[in-house]
Amino acid sequence: MTRGRQLNRAAHTVRESGPDRGPEVGRPRPERRGHRRDIDPRRERVSFATRQARTLEDLGIYRCAAVADIAAERFGGHPYAARRGIDQLKRRGLVEEFSARGPKGGAFKVVHLTHAGRQEARIGRRDALDPDQRYWGGRAKAREASHEAGVYRAGRKECRRLEGEGATVKRVRCDSELKSAVAKAAEKARARSGREAAEQVKRAAAAALGVPVVDGKVTYPDLQIEYIDAEGHGGRVNVEVATGHYRGKDISAKLAAGFRMHAADGRAKRKIDLARLEGRGGGGGGGSRGEGGLLEL
Repeated sequence: MTRGRQLNRAAHTVRESGPDRGPEVGRPRPERRGHRRDIDPRRERVSFATRQARTLEDLGIYRCAAVADIAAERFGGHPYAARRGIDQLKRRGLVEEFSARGPKGGAFKVVHLTHAGRQEARIGRRDALDPDQRYWGGRAKAREASHEAGVYRAGRKECRRLEGEGATVKRVRCDSELKSAVAKAAEKARARSGREAAEQVKRAAAAALGVPVVDGKVTYPDLQIEYIDAEGHGGRVNVEVATGHYRGKDISAKLAAGFRMHAADGRAKRKIDLARLEGRGGGGGGGSRGEGGLLEL
């Protein structure tokens, strides 16, 4: 090897020290070996098995998710690692995969838990979660898969926001769980005391769960996140994913209820922005809680 080539090779493997890191001698440049997030010594390392366990947990809590979102959330944004992890879970009979179509008609892959996967997710539940956290298994309906994948994306976005503020997420409830809890309380009251009593109990049950009543009607979110903030106080965030098919008055009701609104497509985002500008979502904190963002699949 010539001296010139030796010098070039040394320059390639020696990096200057800086205020945030010491000298790194004889180590290849990070960008030549992979993504910086994988090799940054200051970043918490997550084992492959843990990434798979958190994938099962997410699918159990949110019912289903797009493969691309699982890659972003649980595999550091690496699609090949996510593909390997999901394929292993499929071979173990814990997850299944199918194709769905987004609001614009584009196809994408969705994964969900099998019933065996649901049991595995419950066993591997993190201690921080409420013991009553519910887990779901079974395939979502094809026509609902796109919306539910958007709910997962919105829910994880809200969880990251809360955790960034020092909060700890304790429980996540889907709309069907909230509706079931309220309906059971109301039905019990109806059987005991009649329809009028059932309506009163229904509103009281909704209020106890943090589900608002707007103009006498219980207004359910797509998702509710319970958390403990940095000061130890409990709180809830109601999350809604709107599509372009939502009517303006429906969006206004959600904003008035203080929901965190996320748009599944550009049309929905324009409707949300218009409702907010016109003040139709006022009175319930819609202006401050309505900023959720665009979730195009």
